[in-house]
Amino acid sequence: MYLEDVTIQGFKSFSENTDMSFKSGISVIIGNNGVGKSNILDAIVWVLGENSLERIRCYDRRELFFAGSNGHPPAESIRVELNFKKEESDDTPAFQFAREMTRDGQSRYLFQNERIDRQAYEEQLKALRMRQTLKTIIRQEQINDILLVNPKERFHIIQSFLGLTSAPEDKTDFCQSLEEVVAPLFTRYMSYLSPLSEVRFDLNALNSENEFDLEITLPGNRVRRAHQLSGGEKAITSLALKLALFHQLQSPLYLLDEVEPALDYINHKSMQAFLKDVASDKQLIMITHLRSTIDLADTLHGVRTRFDGSSFMKFYFVMDERLLKLYKCC
Repeated sequence: MYLEDVTIQGFKSFSENTDMSFKSGISVIIGNNGVGKSNILDAIVWVLGENSLERIRCYDRRELFFAGSNGHPPAESIRVELNFKKEESDDTPAFQFAREMTRDGQSRYLFQNERIDRQAYEEQLKALRMRQTLKTIIRQEQINDILLVNPKERFHIIQSFLGLTSAPEDKTDFCQSLEEVVAPLFTRYMSYLSPLSEVRFDLNALNSENEFDLEITLPGNRVRRAHQLSGGEKAITSLALKLALFHQLQSPLYLLDEVEPALDYINHKSMQAFLKDVASDKQLIMITHLRSTIDLADTLHGVRTRFDGSSFMKFYFVMDERLLKLYKCC
């Protein structure tokens, strides 16, 4: 399953009807700061059922609507539509989800162009495993958050993330999943991002403390706990851990908003290998400024702003070597 098309109208900075298409591999969204790239990801998760304004970067519901400009009146309604397909084939049926809202707060949920209630809408999303995509998004400012908390809090955050309770049987399943499923995938991802390091989960769940920590052995036999890592080391460790956890949710789609840490050129190549591995069975929609990530794109989307500040898609193309050479980026 992959996201094939997104249509946005009146949502945040998008004043006019805007369409964009994606492939099942890696889709990259580029543009200058402030042009509305992250609003695309906000629109996607909004249609997937997100109701927390904070998680779509708003304080007030009115901020979801295009506010108006010299060239365009304020939006009185918003509509975002997503089309999913199981295969990249013309005869493969599409699954269409749409969400609409008016300024007075009236909402509509549509599946296959038919209006349904929210509960039925969520059930359709769950059937395609798309509700879990609400959890498989990383914002630039959230990269390190899982390593900035203490081991006890980290244990409960991850337990809640995987949808498990504190019941003894759930705790046992949780610990077994971490050690037998998450840890090997985390180790594999770290082998790309920090090839000369060794990693180990330090899981203390045999008593009431319930702590989860990481032990990283860096080149030179330097052993560090999660909180002792440098900023760059935290970023790659956190990214590897989060995507290893994401894999347990079985969402077919990950949304990544400028998540690449500040790495030198050689380590950018390591990041490329890592992202290729992740994209082998997941669709990635990424916002980036890095040429090394753009190199990986199956589709490239350029977002720009009009003179009045509203967002629009300047270009879209399926990437190939010739076009990549023509495109200049930071």
